Amino acid sequence: MRFFATLLAFLALWAPGAAVAMDEKSLSTYSREIWTTRDGLPHNQVNGIAQTKEGYLWFATWEGIVRYNGQEFRTFGRQNVPELKDNGIRSVSVGRSGSLILGTSRGGISVLRGEKWQTYTTANGLSQNEVMAAIEDRAGRLWVATESAGLNRISNGQVRVFSKRDGLPEGVIYAVVEDGNGAIWVGTREGLARIEGERVQLFGRAQGLPPDAIFSVQPAPRGGVYVGTQHGVYFGENGRFKKLVEDFPDEAIPSLQVDPSGALWIGTVNRGLMRYGPNGLEVFNTDSGLPNNRVASLFTDREGSVWVGTNAGLLRFADTPFVTVDSHNGLTDDYVRSVLQSSDGTIWVGTARGLNRWHDGIATRASGNGSLDQVLSLEEDRDGSLWVGMYSTGLEHWVNGAPQRAFTVNDGLPGNQVRAIKQTRDGALWIGTSTGLVRRFEGKSQLYNQSNGMPRDFIISLHEAVDGKLWVGTANGMVYIENGKVTAVPINQLEDAQDVFGMHEDADGTMWFATDRGLVRYRKGKLGILSVHSGMPVDTIFQVVTDSYNNFWLTSNSGVIYVTRDRANAVLDGRSQTLDYQQFAEADGMASAQCNGGAGPAALRTRDGAIWVATARGIAIVQPDQLARYQLAPPPVVIEGIRVDGRESKGDALVLPPGTKKLELDYVSLSYRTPEQIRYRYRLEGFDNNWVERNQMRNAQYTNLPPGRYRFKVSAALRGSGWSPETATLNFEIQPRFYQRPWFLPMAGILLALILYGLYRARVASLEARERELSSIVADRTRDLSLKNDQLENLNQTIRQQSEAFEIQARTDALTGLANRRSMDETLARAFHEAGEHNEPLCFGLLDIDHFKRVNDGFSHDVGDEALRVVSRVMLAEMSRENVARWRGDERVARWGGEEFALLFPGCDINAARASAERLRAAIEAADCSAFAPGLHITVSIGIAERTGLAHHERLVSRADQKLYEAKHAGRNRVVG
Repeated sequence: MRFFATLLAFLALWAPGAAVAMDEKSLSTYSREIWTTRDGLPHNQVNGIAQTKEGYLWFATWEGIVRYNGQEFRTFGRQNVPELKDNGIRSVSVGRSGSLILGTSRGGISVLRGEKWQTYTTANGLSQNEVMAAIEDRAGRLWVATESAGLNRISNGQVRVFSKRDGLPEGVIYAVVEDGNGAIWVGTREGLARIEGERVQLFGRAQGLPPDAIFSVQPAPRGGVYVGTQHGVYFGENGRFKKLVEDFPDEAIPSLQVDPSGALWIGTVNRGLMRYGPNGLEVFNTDSGLPNNRVASLFTDREGSVWVGTNAGLLRFADTPFVTVDSHNGLTDDYVRSVLQSSDGTIWVGTARGLNRWHDGIATRASGNGSLDQVLSLEEDRDGSLWVGMYSTGLEHWVNGAPQRAFTVNDGLPGNQVRAIKQTRDGALWIGTSTGLVRRFEGKSQLYNQSNGMPRDFIISLHEAVDGKLWVGTANGMVYIENGKVTAVPINQLEDAQDVFGMHEDADGTMWFATDRGLVRYRKGKLGILSVHSGMPVDTIFQVVTDSYNNFWLTSNSGVIYVTRDRANAVLDGRSQTLDYQQFAEADGMASAQCNGGAGPAALRTRDGAIWVATARGIAIVQPDQLARYQLAPPPVVIEGIRVDGRESKGDALVLPPGTKKLELDYVSLSYRTPEQIRYRYRLEGFDNNWVERNQMRNAQYTNLPPGRYRFKVSAALRGSGWSPETATLNFEIQPRFYQRPWFLPMAGILLALILYGLYRARVASLEARERELSSIVADRTRDLSLKNDQLENLNQTIRQQSEAFEIQARTDALTGLANRRSMDETLARAFHEAGEHNEPLCFGLLDIDHFKRVNDGFSHDVGDEALRVVSRVMLAEMSRENVARWRGDERVARWGGEEFALLFPGCDINAARASAERLRAAIEAADCSAFAPGLHITVSIGIAERTGLAHHERLVSRADQKLYEAKHAGRNRVVG
């Protein structure tokens, strides 16, 4: 019974961590995320977890070893790694050398060193192919625990088998671990052993262990060892063992892990997950959200998150800045509308099912609360009593924690839906309802609505300013009331802002309004707004709360947004163009990113400095003073994929052939806490003058790079951190064609000069001989010479005609009759030069036929060719309809290659080019293909780029290609530009 008493004592300790003891948070307050086969795992049972030096996480499953980069899973098995002899992976570990070691169900062990796999089976000397676990020790030796044939040690290719003859208690080995002193601990079916050198030391009943199976072993951070047995967890030190907790449940322990704080995480067979630390022994099972109560594996990654492998999926615990108080902690409902801290320190919480009281870390249902409906608003009276506004039953006055009197429409309220309450310094009580505003004073009521200047009767927020003005936020604008007079503040001039959900006043009288279009500042009669156009991530802001440093915490439907006051004022004053912010959501510990508004107060700063936020799933709490502990280092980046002209490539220094047209690079930051908030930037030295910021996009593309040597560099930044100084790099070289080499032009010039000189000398010699001959037969040969001159003239004319025909063929696509890529490249260069000289707009586009491979595969290549001709005719017809000075329609369209076409828009800005491209896209989609391919419908994706800001026409092509990639990535059959 002491175990359950310990558990209950722990649950009583749970305070809203952020406000009381953030460093002693319970498991229930940690951020959790679950992955299953629906998310990309090949199997839901995760038998082992490890992390390699570059940062990848690896998961051992029954369907292969899985690599995770924070964004997607990639599975390796017999199907794509011939060296792997079995897909059933029982264990995974990382050696001191960085190698990845896999123990398989019946295929021995496989080791990944760099990019090379090596497998050891009975053919290599192993005593058995059925492996339970495998590790690499500090000396580089492999230790292999087999299912029934003892422990194998592989050193320099030689296998040494430890069995009963060597002192092991049993040949069935479940666990093998190296401790800090280099000793090897071995868990067997009949006890625990320790190996140093060749000496085997046994531990059993005489040393305090039960005479049963040992399933897991974990070295303790300060010496000693934790042992997971068939009957609970034991701790051993100096050769003696005892139970971790005297009344620990009689339960088999397949996994153990020590986190960075020194707490021990315990995986059980039937009772879920446990943690032993400052809060005692905690339990987290399927009732709490664990996918399955059998925990096969545990692992702590470099960011301090704990990964839990169960029989039904993978779960991650992360210590996050926010914690959540909800119905599990005593609230009557998770949907919270308002929070208020009264003068005695009590925090009152209004939910969808009544009023709650939070005091001394305990949530209780407020007395007499059975009749209350959804609580919308709260306000403390000057005498310490409480005013409570409800959704449909009006206003209640609470004294000493119990309701005393109710006010409804029968008592003078314009409506029973009370969304805002404010008692002003003169003692008047202002009540904002959905049908008007009432001022109650000394038993009398005064109504304010649209008839006397209110912009709308739906009242959302109230605030009394230092100068005595009462600010009123409605569903259609903002006013203030002074000496009974209503004065409107034209916030609708700021991006048509209307709803005013919350207000904050600075010490100097500056007002801040949370609206449906952003954060509005009202200072000395002047208005300004921070909106999505200023860099805010969302339109609608519900509440404005400042922390002890006077920085802003803004609530929204997409989480809580943190903005420093200096940065906000700098943007509003025009001193900065960039609004830096941090956005917090579920990954940061909020049970729901949907904060509530439209009543209030829906957020507050408590006396200890914590920020409390009403959300759709409880109260989210953060302590700003402790944000630094959650600030992760800038994440490392790896280059995961390289494609050259659509073909996969590998290597750290690539030499690409002449004529390489397209280079694509995939990269990712190996951070797992909040991967969706990682930003990227890259730079191609030798091509890009500055860094190119890509936000969350993990791909870079370059087309038609000139020959030369390049270095690609990419780095990342987490929310709130600067760019990582560490960059992933790739060096590559594009070789030139022979005519692009430095020696070609000088040699060609010399050769041409020699040829011309030779022709000149030959001609002179011929003329001299001819002159001598003519001097004797001038009369006889005059007619013959005239005839030959005519023949030569005809021959020259024929040669010129053939030369012109060849020139046309060299610049025309044979299949479609359009200009080819060479022709368009020259035309684009000319148009780019002319646009720059005349300061005229210029746009360029790339068009790609969607799913063209399906046309060839599903119909035929002949149909595919006809489809290309149909698209070409439509393009030429559409482009010819548009009159562009100095440019014919057939000059502005070309076949770029394959199913790609190029479009030129001289004299067009991006809007005009986008409109023209949209008409073209629609015309192609409407093209009738029934004559040659019934059922065929053609769609295209188009990327458009503008010349502005570019120094070379090739950069215009690269930008158009990037927009084409975005169009295809967004779903195809669209124009992006």
